[in-house]
Amino acid sequence: MGNETLSVPAPEGRVPLYRTIADAVIRDIRRGRYSEGARLPASRDLARTLEVNRATVHQALQLLKREGWIETNRGGGTRVARRSSAGPVVGPAPAWDRIASSLLQRIVAEPSSVESPGAVEVDLSRLAPDERDFPAATFAALLAEVARDGALLSYGSPFGYRPLRETLARRLARRGIPADPDALLVVNGAQQGLDLITRALVDPGDSIAVEDPSYHGALSLLRAHRARLLGIPLDAEGPGLGAFEAALAASPKFFYTIPDFQNPTGLLASPARRGEIAEKAVAAGVLLVEDAFDADLLVEGELPPPYAALAPGHVVHLGTISKALFPGVRVGWIAGPREFVHRLAALKRVGELTSPPVLQAALNLFLARGEYDRHLLRMRSRLKSKLAVAHRTVGARFPVGTRCDRPSGGYVLWIRLPEGVSGRVLAAAAREKGILVSPGAEFMADQSDAAALRISVARGTASEIEKALESVGTIARSLARQAARRAARVPRGVREDEEAALIQI
Repeated sequence: MGNETLSVPAPEGRVPLYRTIADAVIRDIRRGRYSEGARLPASRDLARTLEVNRATVHQALQLLKREGWIETNRGGGTRVARRSSAGPVVGPAPAWDRIASSLLQRIVAEPSSVESPGAVEVDLSRLAPDERDFPAATFAALLAEVARDGALLSYGSPFGYRPLRETLARRLARRGIPADPDALLVVNGAQQGLDLITRALVDPGDSIAVEDPSYHGALSLLRAHRARLLGIPLDAEGPGLGAFEAALAASPKFFYTIPDFQNPTGLLASPARRGEIAEKAVAAGVLLVEDAFDADLLVEGELPPPYAALAPGHVVHLGTISKALFPGVRVGWIAGPREFVHRLAALKRVGELTSPPVLQAALNLFLARGEYDRHLLRMRSRLKSKLAVAHRTVGARFPVGTRCDRPSGGYVLWIRLPEGVSGRVLAAAAREKGILVSPGAEFMADQSDAAALRISVARGTASEIEKALESVGTIARSLARQAARRAARVPRGVREDEEAALIQI
């Protein structure tokens, strides 16, 4: 690095300063300014050069280390990581600046379960159903049946296989959604549906209201479109009304919401709150984009009416079959105002022509013949047991001060850790033990660290989940003790959000 000065642009919006510093280092590594193995200046020198608090520099270095850009050795200081371990360090690529480095790192470094089975002992991070629960034989027989029709092996309509759209419309009508097969678009999962909606409506710099926390895949997608995210904190009933009204004043292009078993919190928004949100959104002329990706995974109680039933004409409803059945059949749908859905179909055709008709035809038979409903009965029974075990284990094994509500469906539980315990640090320590959990920071609108974890019970048996959570709880108790000792000796005047950064890498 020599004596060159690191150039850090002024942070935009709510991006933390340590993230801005880390991104500046990443850009210089990509451009070849800092070579593999090059030693970085001491944190004290960097803080002096950048005129920032030393704790902020520590946070930036910790982030760079987590993402694989730097490595540390005792007595050897901090150095740029070798390409074999740094993942996305592949040279100059200025066009990639639109993609968050953390997202790129995840894509490069994380093989699929097919490519790397058994890479971890227990995966409590993914929402993909366990392969052991797949009704593979039944679906394979239906696929073989429909594949005899040569027409299904050709191109299909960009709207999707019409018999499937008719079946889906009937199922949506059960929840009070006035779905018309001609105003319903089949897509490759809810994620593609959200991407199409965003491409159709959002220009760089436009505001989008999101729940805070929210699904990290949606947040990454919206950031890639250069949207400005307006976070709406959640309370016990759903999105906070005060924050929602404030966001509406900024005229967002839409509000992205997950009312059923919200990801990552597992919250089921109350009927009253849904009605209030719908009323305010309609009055402000703001579109609601409702992601009902796991609405089929109710295990107790009843689901309140969806937004699409409360405010027809003002809601775009996203659904998918992937979370309850299997993700390899990439089938989701968009239901909404006819003209808007037709515009999305045209946009979809530009990008991919059509979705595979043969898979949609097999899925239609699976639904129409009742196989999916029978599969759901089996899934819900196992899911209810796993949610109960996970909730009980967190209460028994995690440190005092931990909070975790038991959801009435879905795959996820949101664990709020005692103050001072970093979700990122806990997730990294659990990974060393072969257990994957998701740090709360992945789901925050401003990407800040959070004293929280999201766990998923989609994969593994109840006993496997219990054993894994006991191990994570042991780590969490240790970190909570460290946080308590740290709080007792942190000098006055140091900000709370910098306390963790005072620990040396």
